[in-house]
Amino acid sequence: MLPSLRVPKPISRTLLLFGITSFLADIAGDMLFPILPMYFTMELGLSVGLLGVIEGIADGTANLVQVWFGWISDRLKKRKFFIVLGYVVAALGKFFLALGGSVFMIFLARFFDRGGKGIRTTPRDAMLAESIEKERRGFAFGFHRTMDTAGAIVGNALVIWLLSMQFSLNSIVWLSLIPAGLAIFFLLPVREPTIAAIEATPANGLKKKVSMPSWSDFTSDRKKFGSEFWRFIFVSVLFHLGKISYAFLLLRVVDFGIGIEAIPYLYIVFNIVQTVFSIPVGKLADGFGKAILVFISFALFSLMSAGFIIGGDSIFTVGLFAIYGLSFAFIEVGIRAFAVELSPHHLKATGMGIFFTVTGLTVILASWIGGALWELGGGAATFWYSAITTGLATVMFFVFFRERIIGAFQRLRLK
Repeated sequence: MLPSLRVPKPISRTLLLFGITSFLADIAGDMLFPILPMYFTMELGLSVGLLGVIEGIADGTANLVQVWFGWISDRLKKRKFFIVLGYVVAALGKFFLALGGSVFMIFLARFFDRGGKGIRTTPRDAMLAESIEKERRGFAFGFHRTMDTAGAIVGNALVIWLLSMQFSLNSIVWLSLIPAGLAIFFLLPVREPTIAAIEATPANGLKKKVSMPSWSDFTSDRKKFGSEFWRFIFVSVLFHLGKISYAFLLLRVVDFGIGIEAIPYLYIVFNIVQTVFSIPVGKLADGFGKAILVFISFALFSLMSAGFIIGGDSIFTVGLFAIYGLSFAFIEVGIRAFAVELSPHHLKATGMGIFFTVTGLTVILASWIGGALWELGGGAATFWYSAITTGLATVMFFVFFRERIIGAFQRLRLK
């Protein structure tokens, strides 16, 4: 029997179901994610450079397909199908990982896992925005991010316990399929947004014929985005060029002399901070605007990268992971809400898809550069590159959106 939920405002039924789904999906994903970099390098013997290539392709895959599925979702006025498909594909990725531990199977598993994320993200975020009032969208994205990272904390705690009980990596992967399957189950009661039904039916009551969109349709839709949107895309590409993969942070921790057994605990710190601050950050976005969140997120990430250049003891490293978690609370809420705000009302999934796709290409390049710099000059060289590039993006974002940022600070001061 499907779950039946009656939810009081301000948390809509759709928002709660998406939150539960993300909670379960992240339990599944984070039962594995913290230990994969070390599994790559220490058990499979991969170089850090090759790790950068694999992680770059894996992380970039999710973003590369988002513009296509976001746009198709807008044109066909369908959300749920693509959301469910994305979670199913991601679960298949975990199944492939469980079947074997070869480099090829791990690459295939990561490709499917991230590809599924790319299929579902833009239709889901657009549907989330459509399910709640405009003035509460920051809260909605913050709540969703809180549920997402809460699942990551639970998944990370589970992997710590399972490793302490001497479970093998393969056994943990098989167990991760349980929450992955439950995540799909909680999607089934989700209804298509009302806006889709309204836009698909003309005033005369006759159902509009829906056909597969063409490349010319996409080109025409692309021209409907304003100059602010494209400035945002430009500076986001610069930022993501320096936003190196999380795997490099884990490997840098090993450089600091911190034991591998402590790494899952650092990941918990990252997720706890992100969870605690996601809803307050969302409310901040509703009250003072989304641009200030993006600006702060860029600055915090650059500060964190600078900290990884010099390194330090365990307490200093915990602080760096706390800053990392705080930056992600601002990034995940701010970037999504700002991309929605800058997109035309009927092309929000397309706008988010454009953003995630171009930054996805950049993430692939960033991981390659990060891995190559590590091979040439060690971990410090990789983080010098990250700190400088993301710092420049912070400055450029302020130049492009200074009126929005200054206005937010003025409203904050009046409060």
